[in-house]
Amino acid sequence: MNMNLLLNLASPMGHVIDKPIYDQWYVSNATVMLVLSAIVTMLLIIPAARKIATGKSGTLEDLRAKGTLANLVEVICLYLRDEIFKPLLKEDTDKYIGILWTFFWFILINNLLGLVPIADILAMLKINPMGDHYVGIGGTATQSIWVTSALAIISFIFMNGTAMKKDFVGFFKHLTAGAPVFMWPIMVPVEIIGTFVKPFALSLRLFANMTGGHIIVATLLGFVVSLSIGFGGAVGHGLAIFPLLGTMAIYLLEVLVSFIQAFIFTYLTGLFLSQLIVHDHDHDHDHGHDEAGHAPSH
Repeated sequence: MNMNLLLNLASPMGHVIDKPIYDQWYVSNATVMLVLSAIVTMLLIIPAARKIATGKSGTLEDLRAKGTLANLVEVICLYLRDEIFKPLLKEDTDKYIGILWTFFWFILINNLLGLVPIADILAMLKINPMGDHYVGIGGTATQSIWVTSALAIISFIFMNGTAMKKDFVGFFKHLTAGAPVFMWPIMVPVEIIGTFVKPFALSLRLFANMTGGHIIVATLLGFVVSLSIGFGGAVGHGLAIFPLLGTMAIYLLEVLVSFIQAFIFTYLTGLFLSQLIVHDHDHDHDHGHDEAGHAPSH
């Protein structure tokens, strides 16, 4: 195999920088991976959802009929709904859980697909060698700041649009944070800044974690190639085992990080949404509790 090709494959930055197709940014690797992730998400989740919807009593026969994938999807979705978001969104949980599930699965599949070295496999097979006019597929869409920013903007519109639709006056009222009138000149700008900082934090966190992990993996693989070529023979291949073992460990950690980052993005979206649509209600309830000296009867 061409050694220059091996060195290109081992380049850390080559794995984290998005590449245009035919030198045009209209469509890039991230674009292709987003489309691929959307297709994979639909192919996996929609059939699983249909099996879950037609399931019966949850008996052993029913679990076997659904299959492993559908049971896995159901367990994760129920956990997210009942244990994570219901305490936050309360009676509004079922109304908004659909888009939160979509965030989780789409980001997760994007993260996991990025761990598959599609571009490297194609390059080694000489189906699509890397060159000045890169054309192809591969990489992690969620390690592009443009992709994570787009996801964060969607989250921003969803959170604030939902809050404004539910209680237009209350949405602007929360900007005062319940502070006295003389504090409004300070609190309102702070709350407005916080409204925009939240999606920025979402995009930056996902981008940084996915990028950092891939740089480490690519760097360790670079050591494998460098040692094998530099020393050659049994010595070079023997020394290359150590960074290879490190790569395997980091790779497994990246799988875990893929799940964690998908969960964190989704959880924070639900948390920020709950602060906009549930917080005022709880505040009023607590206020009424304090004035009356006891909880109102139901």
